Amino acid sequence: MTTNEDVILTGSTFVDRIRVVARRLGARMAFSELTPMLVSLLGVLFILSLSGAVLLTQRLEELAGQSAQTIGLPASVPMVQQRTLEFTLSPDEVMPISEDEARAFNAGLPFSTLPILAAKPFIIPADRLEDYTRAVDCLAAAVYYEAASETTEGQAAVAQVVLNRVRHPAYPSTVCGVVFQGSERPTGCQFSFTCDGAMNRVPSIEGWARAKAVASSALNGSVAAGVGMATHYHTDYVAPYWAERLVKMRQIGAHIFYRWAGTWGLPGAFTVRHGDVEPTIAQMAALSAPLEALDLTAELPLPSEPIAPIILRAPPPAIVVVEPHEEHAAAVHAAAPAPVAAPPAPPPGPTIMASPLTPPQAGQPERRRSRIATPF
Repeated sequence: MTTNEDVILTGSTFVDRIRVVARRLGARMAFSELTPMLVSLLGVLFILSLSGAVLLTQRLEELAGQSAQTIGLPASVPMVQQRTLEFTLSPDEVMPISEDEARAFNAGLPFSTLPILAAKPFIIPADRLEDYTRAVDCLAAAVYYEAASETTEGQAAVAQVVLNRVRHPAYPSTVCGVVFQGSERPTGCQFSFTCDGAMNRVPSIEGWARAKAVASSALNGSVAAGVGMATHYHTDYVAPYWAERLVKMRQIGAHIFYRWAGTWGLPGAFTVRHGDVEPTIAQMAALSAPLEALDLTAELPLPSEPIAPIILRAPPPAIVVVEPHEEHAAAVHAAAPAPVAAPPAPPPGPTIMASPLTPPQAGQPERRRSRIATPF
């Protein structure tokens, strides 16, 4: 017996034949006992593939975090910034060209026309004296060894870059941590003076005092508004590979300053608070004077023996004898009344010293005050 489907298979087009075959296979599978098993198997395969994708994603994130820690980054840095950070955190990644070629390359990169937004003031609380002292020394070292020959504006700009990094999530949250980041490795030090032997040179007295003044001012709220949120800089005679990836902001002296592109270079990204404790840097031992934390709440020690009171003794008053004239001597002697017994004088009280700040009374001569008062 011939069915309509057999007629279609023999005389229809190829598409109609495919439809008929698919309909027959579907009908057979619908009544097959293996259908529930096949559905379950497909479900298991789907769950396994989904779980594998999740595990693979987690593993990739772990590897990215380990790579970030290897180059000195926090693991929370987004993956989209990893490649740029690898360049900017590797100062050795500069083009192998001469100084003149580097200056020509840097001059060819245009400055951004975007507005420069100033950073917020950076202040370490006064009650953290030890941390403040370490931060001043580390920041002064960066200012001196990186920009000793620059103007005060150029030195303040270098200090501002360090403080901007302290507030950015891609860097340590302390001043000394930022300055000496990567100095424990042969390569990767963020500031070249921390690993190229420059600190073996003893700074000059005048230069070090100037650098410490700039650092102290920056840590007490002074802002170098001219470089805004800059987190990078380099001298104009080198050409880093990362220069084209960042926003070129301004040049001060021999240094060219950059900020992150996108939201990472805007004030909203600089939200990290200063760390609680500034680390002790062994390389700073020759420059930092040891300072112990002062306990301002401690009581002062009392003397072992009581202090004897100081008694001020006034000199006896001078007696002035006036000789009468000869013609009046007899009259004065005759007119003198008989002496009367005077009552006993009360014991002398404590001597009261007049205040040197009290203005003289009318009719009295002004007394001159000495510069040094010595008790009798």
